[in-house]
Amino acid sequence: MEREYLANTILAVLVTLSVWGLWSVGEKRLDAYIAIITLDYTIVKALLSPRRTPFDMLFPILLAAFTAAIAYRIASILGLC
Repeated sequence: MEREYLANTILAVLVTLSVWGLWSVGEKRLDAYIAIITLDYTIVKALLSPRRTPFDMLFPILLAAFTAAIAYRIASILGLC
């Protein structure tokens, strides 16, 4: 089996299980979903290192969304927004 096919299949299963798990415990915050999906993608990319040609655009986008969500969450905890 190709590594890319395996990585995409595992990523789809992890994202599905993660979203289902968060939904089943009643999570409504978008930043939790973004953080878990970013974590899923990072784990699959680190373990299986699928080839993305010519450049992996998904990872910087997910990382930027994750950073923004976490910064917003920290700011709301500190009462800055």
